[in-house]
Amino acid sequence: MYKFLLLLSLGYFINTTVFGQNYATIKVGKASVLQEDETSLFEKLIVKFNRLIDTKSRKDALHYLAQAEDLASNFKKEELKNAQAELALAFAKARLRKKAKMYQQRAISKNRGEASENSIANLNKLSASFALLNDTTGLKNLFEKAISDASKVNKKPVKIAYVNGLLGVNETGKASTLLNELYSDTPLSTAERAEILSLLIINSLKLNQFQFLEKYYQELLTLKSVPTANYFLANGMYLEHKKQYTNAIKNYQQLLEAFNAGKREVIYLDGILQLAQLNSIQLKKDSAAYFFKLAATAIQKPFNTTAIGIRYIKLYQAHQLRFNQTTPALNKAINDRDSLYKNELITITRELTYKHKIEEDKQKVESLKEKRALDALIITKNKQRSLLIISSLILLVIAAASIIYILYQRRKQSNLLHLAELERLKQLHKTEVIKKLSAYQEAERWRIADQLHDEVGSMISVVRLNLSPNPQKAEVITEEKLETANRILSDVANTVREMSHELMPVAIRQYGLINAIEQLISDINTSGKIYIEHLIFGFDNLSKYPEDFQVSFYRIIQELFQNIVKHSKATNAIFQLMEHPDSINLYIEDNGKGMENEKPQKSGKGIGLLANRIDYYEGKISIEGQPGKGTLIVVDIPTIHMTKVEAE
Repeated sequence: MYKFLLLLSLGYFINTTVFGQNYATIKVGKASVLQEDETSLFEKLIVKFNRLIDTKSRKDALHYLAQAEDLASNFKKEELKNAQAELALAFAKARLRKKAKMYQQRAISKNRGEASENSIANLNKLSASFALLNDTTGLKNLFEKAISDASKVNKKPVKIAYVNGLLGVNETGKASTLLNELYSDTPLSTAERAEILSLLIINSLKLNQFQFLEKYYQELLTLKSVPTANYFLANGMYLEHKKQYTNAIKNYQQLLEAFNAGKREVIYLDGILQLAQLNSIQLKKDSAAYFFKLAATAIQKPFNTTAIGIRYIKLYQAHQLRFNQTTPALNKAINDRDSLYKNELITITRELTYKHKIEEDKQKVESLKEKRALDALIITKNKQRSLLIISSLILLVIAAASIIYILYQRRKQSNLLHLAELERLKQLHKTEVIKKLSAYQEAERWRIADQLHDEVGSMISVVRLNLSPNPQKAEVITEEKLETANRILSDVANTVREMSHELMPVAIRQYGLINAIEQLISDINTSGKIYIEHLIFGFDNLSKYPEDFQVSFYRIIQELFQNIVKHSKATNAIFQLMEHPDSINLYIEDNGKGMENEKPQKSGKGIGLLANRIDYYEGKISIEGQPGKGTLIVVDIPTIHMTKVEAE
């Protein structure tokens, strides 16, 4: 009995289904085509019936059900089975046992050539109808055959549907056994595990067995499955047990909304009863009475014939005792127990009648041959129509493909023109850079010529004066004049050497680019004006870089150092030079006076020449600085095109 209500709500977690596949069938003898909107209309009529059956508008509800029954007579194959299962459940809700049993038998019966396996949705509807009729024998026969016919994938859902029905007819022992099989069976889907855990929580609380309650609840939370009716009931009951009444009511409200929308299965009635009990505990007498009355209208009469009815009796008795009331109606429900057995005898008699009806249905097999012949004719016509449609689609596809190809070619041509224009602009830009470099170089030549003429020429003239005696005065070249001439010639040599270094650094040819840069840094550090900390990475193979690039790159570094030494007033600087597979990255940062915010980055003749050198090699230079916070210069020059040219 520990598991008596362990799965009380499990039987209805797959209680809804959507059927009504959209295809047309032909009705034999009438030759009328079933349209797509007929199945939709059938579903709408069933919904209206469910909303009204437990209200004062029962007559209107039965009218909608009769209309749905008429529509279902036009259905065939799977749609017909779905409709029969739906009608069986609807007539069971309306307590019209004869009609309900008839549609149960029709939904269960199989014609020759039909699949032997029932859909899970139909099994759940039939299970619910058997539970409402309290028909244990019929339920057992249905599911023994269904479990035997079910595929490996569907066996667990079929067993779960069987548990639903067993709980509805109070066969809790068998339901508990099946539940244990399901819970221990692996692997289970997340949804199946969540449903089983929800039911374990529900029934642990109903039986006041809290030993594993926390374990079940924590495991349920970790699954994070899509909430179902059982989940809302379990969560609500757990929160109510923890006296978190506000959050509990929020969960019960989900079941109440479904109930108001026409759901009348046990799980939703349980939610209404929990709301009634919670309001009664909170001494909200009117609210509790409202929910008890709402549940009573939907529970099968007499109350003591079903598990949900007996639960209603117990909770309502506790409510009345809480408010010192008597329960005459409940005593009457208990006295009505004898009438239940009479109804069972009537049920057995009707079952024999339904078996006879099955034999009559077998005689209709012959008429199916005529329907198949008619269906074959329709299929032939449909094939012809499909062939015409396919031919039209092929022509449309060819036309669309032609248009797409033309547009693709136009776009391709446009892209080629765009690329050509970009290349032209690139070459134009490079030409402008070369012109600027030429202008700077020409200016540099004039500067060197002026220096040779003005500085070196004047010093040589002084040497000549000291070394050329005046014959008219018979002067002799004195030792003092020789020393003066020797000193001036030494200055001339130094000046010429410096100018030659500017034209072509000898260190690059003798020692290579990296050694020349390190020598330049060493010379600056030796001066004592500024100390440069440097890091050079890579450059294991300098032969892949053209000589003109090495000279230009050395000039770029030389110009950057010259600007730092002359203008920055810095005492320390960091120099980093990194070689990457496709670029060279240069980083210089000093602690000097920085830059004025309004001053352009590339102002000045030296910086302008430097920027043009970098631009010539498609590189980029970034100069950032703030007054009093030093200057940061970053140079990035791509080298992939140089190495490709060198490889060629």
